[in-house]
Amino acid sequence: MDKLKFNLIAINLFFLTIFNNNLFAVSNVYIVTKVDNEIITNIDIAQEVNYLISLNNDLINMEKKSLVKIAKDSLIREKIKLNELNKNNNTLEIKQDVMENILKNYYEKLNLDSLEQFREYLLSYNINLQDIMYKIKIEILWNQYVYYKYKKLLNVNVEELKKKINENKNKNNKITKYLLSEILFSLNNEENFEKKNSEIRQKIDRNGFKTAANIYSISSTAKFGGRIGLMNESQLSKKILKEIKSIKQGEVTKTIDVPNGFLILKLEDIIVEKFEKNLTKELDNLIKFETNRQLNQFSIIYFNKFKINSKIVDE
Repeated sequence: MDKLKFNLIAINLFFLTIFNNNLFAVSNVYIVTKVDNEIITNIDIAQEVNYLISLNNDLINMEKKSLVKIAKDSLIREKIKLNELNKNNNTLEIKQDVMENILKNYYEKLNLDSLEQFREYLLSYNINLQDIMYKIKIEILWNQYVYYKYKKLLNVNVEELKKKINENKNKNNKITKYLLSEILFSLNNEENFEKKNSEIRQKIDRNGFKTAANIYSISSTAKFGGRIGLMNESQLSKKILKEIKSIKQGEVTKTIDVPNGFLILKLEDIIVEKFEKNLTKELDNLIKFETNRQLNQFSIIYFNKFKINSKIVDE
C-alpha cells in the first residue's frame, strides 16, 4: 500500500492543478452537453475524470483537453444506455452476488485486496463506492437487456468447444495462458482505416497502450486501459492465437479484422499451468466466455444503433 499512497499524493497534486481550470470550477456550474433530455455538466465531467483516472493512473500524464474528451464520451455512452433502459421501463433486477463479483473484479484489477481497500482508494479520488455501484448497475442492466433481446441469436457450438479444449492441451498436460490487453475500434462513415490505425499506433508509441485504449477502444475493458486478463488458448480463435504467438511479451499484434471492428492486442505475459482434467468445469467456462463474446458483439451493434438516433448537442 506504500506505493499506492505515493501515487495518491501525486494524483492529489495533479488535481490541485486541474481544478484551477474554469471547466472544473464548482462555483461555475454549466451544461456541457445534452443527450436527448439528459444533461452533462462540467461537474459531471470533473467527476468522470476522477473515476477514469482511479481505474487507470496512466491517464494522469494525458493533456487536459484529451482527458476531458474521454470523460465526456464516457458519460455520453452512459446516458445513451440509461435513456434506452428508461424508455423501455426496465424492470430487470440485479442479484447481489453479480454486483459483488463485478466489484471484486474491479478492485483485483487495481491490485487491491478487499472491498474496504477499494472504498478507501476511491475516496482518495473523491468518489464514493455508491457512485461506482451506480455505474456498474447501468452496465449490468444494459447487458441483461441485450441478452434478452438477442438470446435467440446466440450460437454456441458445444462440440466444437470440447474439441478446442483437447487440442490446446499439450503432451505434458500443460496449458498456455496469455495475459492480454486490447484495443477494439471501429470506423464511422467518414473515417479511413489506414489513417485511424496509424493514429492509434502513434498514440500507443507516445503515451502507452493503456492510454490509447482509454481513448480509442469501444470495448468495456477500455476503462481499465484495455486489460482483459488471463486467456486460455482454448478461448481464442485460431486467427487471434496465430497473431499472439507471432509476437514477444510486451509487444502488440498487427491489427486484426474481427466481426465488430478491428482489434489490437498487447501480450502482457505468458503463463504455462498444469491442465485441469475437469472437462466439465473447463467446458462450462468456455461456454460462458463464448456466450459473453457473442453478446458483446450484439451490445456494440445495438448501442451504435441508438447512438445514431440519439440527439447529442454541445452547449
